Amino acid sequence: MKRSIALVAVCSLVAGFAVPAIAASARPNERFANIEPLEPMARSRTDAVELAAQVPGAAGVLLEALRYRGATARQLGLPSQLWCADFMNFVLRKAGANGTHSRAARSFLKFGKRLDGPRVGAIAIFARGGPNSGHVGVVRGTDGDGNPIIVSGNHGNAVRQATYPKGRVLAYVMPPHYVLEDMADAARKAAADTAK
Repeated sequence: MKRSIALVAVCSLVAGFAVPAIAASARPNERFANIEPLEPMARSRTDAVELAAQVPGAAGVLLEALRYRGATARQLGLPSQLWCADFMNFVLRKAGANGTHSRAARSFLKFGKRLDGPRVGAIAIFARGGPNSGHVGVVRGTDGDGNPIIVSGNHGNAVRQATYPKGRVLAYVMPPHYVLEDMADAARKAAADTAK
């Protein structure tokens, strides 16, 4: 009796392992038939930047800013003192648009459309020091407490990403529509030139 119970248990165990193996081999391996990525994959930071350059709009501002992380004012050809607004104007120009043409961070308070909160690719203007001084950068996201993560120039004398206290934010602005259109046109032209 014990042997027959053991024999039934062993047979059912073997059958339990064999049935899935037979079922898996019965159909062709369709799961890996198409291994092409859904979108182009960047193999390096340079490739990622080139792919990002084709993205029009406010995301293009962020992607252009990220391209220069770690660079100093000197490497970018910008003034070495109080250059966050210079960097913001530089990024907008490189993205194919015009900025405020001012060296003052607070000049961006009158640039574009004000937003009610942070948006990726928006420009954030911060209070800093006195009533006329400030800091400006591009929103990359927010942390768990709602503090904006910003890519900006003149942060530790270089272009860096950092989290800023949300209490210091004076405004979030989205570049004006005509600026976004200029950037989209520049991206399309660059893509067409690359395709030739």
